[in-house]
Amino acid sequence: MKNRFSKLSEALHSATAEVAVSPPAAEPAAQHRPAAALTAAAEGLRERIARLEAELAAKGAAEAGLQRELAAARAVAARAGEGAEEFLFIDPALVTDLLPRDRLPGAFDGAEFEELLEDIRANGQNDAITLRRQGKGFEIAAGRRRLEACRRLGVQALARVRALDDAAMLRVQFSENERREDISALERARWFAEVRGRLPGTAREIAAQFGLDPSTLSLYLRLARFPAEITEKLREPRRLAMLRARRVMEAVEADETALPRILSALDAQARAAGGTLDAEEQISLLMRVSEGREARPGSNRPTMPERRHIVHEGKRIGTLTRNGGQWVFRFATSLPDETVQQLADHLPSLLPTERKR
Repeated sequence: MKNRFSKLSEALHSATAEVAVSPPAAEPAAQHRPAAALTAAAEGLRERIARLEAELAAKGAAEAGLQRELAAARAVAARAGEGAEEFLFIDPALVTDLLPRDRLPGAFDGAEFEELLEDIRANGQNDAITLRRQGKGFEIAAGRRRLEACRRLGVQALARVRALDDAAMLRVQFSENERREDISALERARWFAEVRGRLPGTAREIAAQFGLDPSTLSLYLRLARFPAEITEKLREPRRLAMLRARRVMEAVEADETALPRILSALDAQARAAGGTLDAEEQISLLMRVSEGREARPGSNRPTMPERRHIVHEGKRIGTLTRNGGQWVFRFATSLPDETVQQLADHLPSLLPTERKR
């Protein structure tokens, strides 16, 4: 699926670029130039380069900070070419975010976000966020973490301001998300659920706009109902893959006692771990409780492992694995076909005989 989404992302990126070439006819082209109506909260790329050059010339001496800032601005202008007029340095306070949420709680915290903060603090912002004009301010299409980092650092954000309609804004956001290495099934599911409520047309028509099979969109829409109570307790909910999330959903929908048991188990694990709670251990516990493999309080039933190697006379003959609600046994490739068939023939004799009443 990743390859298909990557190709779709590239296609949507190109298509959106074509949509954004011309500004809306009802709006004068001059209003899209960064030099128009600039305030202390916004500065055009070319204007910034000119100002920095003037400041360096006035000082008559080299200043490392100004030189780094000027070099970065010139590099952006060189990459942008004729499109440099679309780039602004903008106060983050001017930017609103009205599109569907595409981040889970915690996206603006943790080690990865701290690395982004430090990188922008030390080296400046290399990649521009994407905005469109909205009233007297701007609306963001892509680059929310970079915007938040600039907001916390108290610096202006480098932004590309494009003429995008509502559909193009969603395509830009979708394209950006598909380039993210860390996007999770839950984030994508919540995003599609909001998009479904905003776009007209049937689910099949909406799926076609994003190159999805209708059944895939249906799966995402169902996954969007994943219990928020569980998500909030997970240290890194983005690590919960689609298959596992589906299994948790099935358990919660099939048994009304499943959700409170899951929440209780996660709380107990957090208390026991203190400040050393491991994200993978959390998800492992979540799956065990969801699938009934975790012993309940007061129960003598042992916890069943997810994977078990079967050994005979010192040699592994196969592996027993839990897959969703089923056990799957895979014979070792070293076993001859005849042996596998003999073992299969003997399986019925191992089952307990049902007593007749």
